[in-house]
Amino acid sequence: MGDAEDEREDAGGAASQASELAWMDAGETVLAAVRAIGARLEELEPAALDDEPDAVHQLRTHVRRLRSVLAAYAPLFDAGVVQAVRRSFRELGHELGTVRDIEVRVQVAEEALQLAIDEWGLDSDDIASMRARLVDDEVVAHRLAHARLVERQRMPRAAARREVLAAFLEDPARTPLADEPARDELGRLLGREAKRAVRRARRVDAASATDRLHDARKAGRRLRYAAEAVVEEPVALFGDRANALAEAGEAVHDVLGDHRDEVLFAEHVRRAGAHAAHDGEPMDAYERLAEAADLRAADRLDHLTKVVHDLEHAAKEWSSR
Repeated sequence: MGDAEDEREDAGGAASQASELAWMDAGETVLAAVRAIGARLEELEPAALDDEPDAVHQLRTHVRRLRSVLAAYAPLFDAGVVQAVRRSFRELGHELGTVRDIEVRVQVAEEALQLAIDEWGLDSDDIASMRARLVDDEVVAHRLAHARLVERQRMPRAAARREVLAAFLEDPARTPLADEPARDELGRLLGREAKRAVRRARRVDAASATDRLHDARKAGRRLRYAAEAVVEEPVALFGDRANALAEAGEAVHDVLGDHRDEVLFAEHVRRAGAHAAHDGEPMDAYERLAEAADLRAADRLDHLTKVVHDLEHAAKEWSSR
């Protein structure tokens, strides 16, 4: 097939999709996006339970995507029904989070130890001891946590969770807002998410408490997924300005997420150092590693002003569209 024919086929597909979306109301459009996420969850779950590379991370991401989209566009459906779906997947998200947090700690530890070898010239015995506590022990913890995850997915509540989502998709309890034109109503709700993310991002700085940073990070993530739901297949209602919202929300989430990873790693290293001291081992290297993580965490927050500014700009552009 030639390039020109490919282009005609792509254009025809886009026109067909636009024609299909033209008659869909706001509720049907969101359901189309949720169905696509649900299908992806079904594809990812076996790989995650088999512990394939990055599969737990991807499944957790799509659980968050599902919950975020439902939260952002919740006014289109009965509040109790939406809450039931979100609650059932929140439990899965927590279970996946337990496994994923260990994976992240191992990744950060590997990078930090390599830095200690390359730049500090730490004694090989010290490195071996630290690797045993910060990597090897965590690999064992990951194996146990993943086994618990697999066991939990064999329980009746895992099947019940899938049934809750299937029932919602088959016969959702709609509100009058769901009957509104998709472009108008979803645009309004996305704008609401943008304002929410901006409010929370403006309230944080390097001195902010953990809970405020956490709230701003989650708001950025929710904005990203809410925007992506209406610009990606199978829904393509909006273009560049919605993409800008998604990118701005992702940037806020990434900066604050990287900061959180380093803060948690510093705490983890100090706990490991305390155990090492209790066993009669030197803990100076642990404290040095923790202090380096503290510095990296502070460095992440140096980018906060820019990403919040970009978020504000994207939200303003969206409101003036």
